[in-house]
Amino acid sequence: MAPEARPIASLALLAVLAGACEPDEPVLPGIPEEPILSDLPAPGEAAAPARRKAPKPYEKREDVYIDVRYLGGRSWSEARPIVERQFGSLESTRALPGEKGQEYVFPRGVLRVLDDRIYMIRVPLPEPLRRTDALVALGFPPQVDRWVVLHREYRLNHEWGFRRIRMKRHGRGDELVTEVEAWSWVPGEHDNRR
Repeated sequence: MAPEARPIASLALLAVLAGACEPDEPVLPGIPEEPILSDLPAPGEAAAPARRKAPKPYEKREDVYIDVRYLGGRSWSEARPIVERQFGSLESTRALPGEKGQEYVFPRGVLRVLDDRIYMIRVPLPEPLRRTDALVALGFPPQVDRWVVLHREYRLNHEWGFRRIRMKRHGRGDELVTEVEAWSWVPGEHDNRR
């Protein structure tokens, strides 16, 4: 090959190799091809309304008896249809003393509401359950780092966004529980409602 043909052949080979090495997909997976900030208006233009996905409607899992984890801290006015589907029809209402809101009694449990927020849910279980099974039946994960074991109850503090979860023990020597009481916050305690 002539000496002047070598640089041209090298460039042609380099071009072929460069074309063969181009990835079909982005180098970093998960990075969109269009610029992320392409929806921002140019200076002086009005911002377009944000496109938000509609939230998925709530669906209770099949293994959950009453979804205490979902309902705790929610707006009473928004969650009332869900509460009535899970707890049954409202049986009675009473005002709590000391400006602690209202108490609503249902066939399958009791709720306390203050300023349109559900702050306490008490659920008698249909049968005694092990404490981990009781947590799952109420929408919580079964794993807990540390239990507080008392004479007649198990207690969890500051778990999953709840201030306190009390589980009434079936008997002093067993791990079965018959009732669960979950507090999103305690009225008057540090006044730190969510």
